[in-house]
Amino acid sequence: MCIQTRLSSIAIFCIASFSSFPVQARACDGVQLDARCIPHDVKELDIGYSGLVDVAFLSELKELEHLHMGFNPVTDLSPLSNLTKLRELDLGEMRNDDRPMDLSPLANLQSLVWLDISENDIAGLPALSGLKNLEHIVAFGTDIDDLKPLGGIGSLRILQLQDTLISDLSPLSTLINLEAIYLSGTQVTDLSTLSILPKLEIVSLPGGRTRLDWPGSD
Repeated sequence: MCIQTRLSSIAIFCIASFSSFPVQARACDGVQLDARCIPHDVKELDIGYSGLVDVAFLSELKELEHLHMGFNPVTDLSPLSNLTKLRELDLGEMRNDDRPMDLSPLANLQSLVWLDISENDIAGLPALSGLKNLEHIVAFGTDIDDLKPLGGIGSLRILQLQDTLISDLSPLSTLINLEAIYLSGTQVTDLSTLSILPKLEIVSLPGGRTRLDWPGSD
């Protein structure tokens, strides 16, 4: 198999001696990724684009803080529920079927700060409602239509919601730390919620409008 670190790209069978470095582990040269070669104490792991369907091995990697696993046709995210030290999680474009992605295993990830669920069929966001350290959600290209689960996450600073089914922003009225929101390609028409958010600086609205285009602005 091929294991790549930020320092080098090397073909080896086991990388225990490299466990202190961020690890990029992918299948290459027609050889399947062997999860046994990933150190259990690894803190940063990139397994994107690896053709993985089963990620059960991730449940043993309890020291992980940064995990990038986008572009894999994974249907079961339950192994992630054990990764309570995760701060950054990339699940972008994971599905290749018509079944919604079940985010419920993420409810345990209380350390999560950054989450990418873009370009997926998302059943809903209730699983995120208790993630009180979450600051940045990337959810463009999904079919989410309800922001109520996000209303209690006061730590949120950035929301990327382009090309979703969102039309009602009122659940965001309590997000006093929100600094940026991206809404192009949505059905949002009422912007009154955004106008009361004190830290909001970056706004991308349907039709290419910006915050300066709001009614009543100078």
